[in-house]
Amino acid sequence: MEILLQQKPIEDRSTVVRKQIDDFRSSGKLHMHSDFPFFYTEGVEYVTSVLGAGHLLRDMGMQAFALSGEWDFVSIRLCRGCLDNCWIEYSRRNGEIIKKMRIPENIPLAPNFAICFYFIGRTLILPTEF
Repeated sequence: MEILLQQKPIEDRSTVVRKQIDDFRSSGKLHMHSDFPFFYTEGVEYVTSVLGAGHLLRDMGMQAFALSGEWDFVSIRLCRGCLDNCWIEYSRRNGEIIKKMRIPENIPLAPNFAICFYFIGRTLILPTEF
């Protein structure tokens, strides 16, 4: 008996991921990152793990920490374009983009969709936790 395993198309997986994120309710618990001196919420940890992008937690925190020397509030958008191109945008409170970085791996988001995070006072949070 042969069993075939098929990976779900990214659009199907992105729908599941979106539902998991929408259904999550954070307790507001903070964690200190083990590799770099910043805090992150339980919600941020959950979202990055659901996306299978745990390594981006450290990368986003490190970059936002560096930018927070000039700006006290940094908005971070983890984006997927219409193709398989993904990137992270860092912007000021007024929406002005400070830095944009392409990420090599594909994240399970619907095309032309983004997830937002905030970095305030050495803490990475979700907008719903603000």
